[in-house]
Amino acid sequence: MFLRLFALVAALLATPLATAAEIEGVRLEAATRLGDTSLQLNGAGVRSRFIIKAYVIGLYLGAPADTLDGAMAAPGPKRIEIVPLMGFSAEQFTEPLVKGMKKNLPPAEFEAMQPRIRAFVDDLTAVKEVRKGSRIALEWLPGRGSRATMDGQEISRIVEGEDFYRALLAIWVGGKPTQDDLKLQLLAGKAAR
Repeated sequence: MFLRLFALVAALLATPLATAAEIEGVRLEAATRLGDTSLQLNGAGVRSRFIIKAYVIGLYLGAPADTLDGAMAAPGPKRIEIVPLMGFSAEQFTEPLVKGMKKNLPPAEFEAMQPRIRAFVDDLTAVKEVRKGSRIALEWLPGRGSRATMDGQEISRIVEGEDFYRALLAIWVGGKPTQDDLKLQLLAGKAAR
């Protein structure tokens, strides 16, 4: 009896309990669903540059992760959720994505990925503008590929290849992230307050 109780307590302590995050007035739920899979908020924070706070971002995974490799190895789908704190043109939103991918990929790999990057960016720029408070999700769907949604509506075609989603995720949690402290927050297994 004591051993079962001990094992239960140890399991509960070893499993971090995801909590919802409220950052800059934006609420990110502790858990979300993608298809039939429940994902947990691994971490969240604010992308800022100088004094400008651009967006709140959360990383949802099927299991806690503290590295890019761990995030990619987490079972099932994955979601990066972005909530702009100001309005952007579609180009202002996509340009940093491409730069972040380029920064984190070897040149030959980035060059080989160009047709997929261009197709993805073309789909996103067709949206014209990204409104303050809209919810943009960059999702990995196993067996299918990557896609973008805005407020629950698909805004991109499926882009094949797990390497493409890894390149997207690397923008924030790769070897050369867009913001060092944000990388730590997204990979902390808990949201910044």
